[in-house]
Amino acid sequence: MVVLAGLTALVGIAILLVVRIYHILPNEKRQKQARKRLPNETCSIAIFLGSGGHTSEMKSLVDTLPFDRYQPRKYIYCHNDEISLRVISSLESQKGDLTNESTYSILPLPRARKVAEPFLSTLISATKTLMISFWYIFFKPFLSNPQKPFTDVLLINGPGTCVILVLISYIRRILGLEYTKIIYVESFARVKSLSLSGKLVKPFVDKFLIQWPEAGMNRQGQIGKAECKGWLV
Repeated sequence: MVVLAGLTALVGIAILLVVRIYHILPNEKRQKQARKRLPNETCSIAIFLGSGGHTSEMKSLVDTLPFDRYQPRKYIYCHNDEISLRVISSLESQKGDLTNESTYSILPLPRARKVAEPFLSTLISATKTLMISFWYIFFKPFLSNPQKPFTDVLLINGPGTCVILVLISYIRRILGLEYTKIIYVESFARVKSLSLSGKLVKPFVDKFLIQWPEAGMNRQGQIGKAECKGWLV
């Protein structure tokens, strides 16, 4: 009886969680109701550098941002990714201020999945990334200031680790707290279909941008939630 009651409670909690997530999923009506920022109002932003081509494309995107408005900036990258570290240094030296640590910070995370990594090993790696992300992106900022999220905007373009960042960012939405707006930009290389990361996060992000119209088309030939902005990188 105790086991049955426990299972019933778990199922009930799971159902309530699913209903809550469905209720808070981004939609066009909520986006229209969102408060517009004033021209002189700053906005904190977290930028995920996914290594390799993802980092190169993200550099092109971030290079177009007015750094005086988007601050402080938080760069998230994976351990031992020297390319992303060089990109951060390049961006901040050219557009920001390397000597002013109040305008930017960096957050290294373990990679959720390596290329060709076996399934079991991936579960272990992803769990480690999930736990560390939970501490730095949700719990630690919550202890410091429950009213403010880790960042106002999260900019991502893959790969797999960004799925965990979206997952952790959603905790505040579920709790009904002020939350991070999430923007996903699909890779320029995805011409006719979405990446796996893109397919996973598409229902949950506030803006889903594609660079080729064919990439976001469904079986009916409609783009749906995705927005095609042309070549962004």
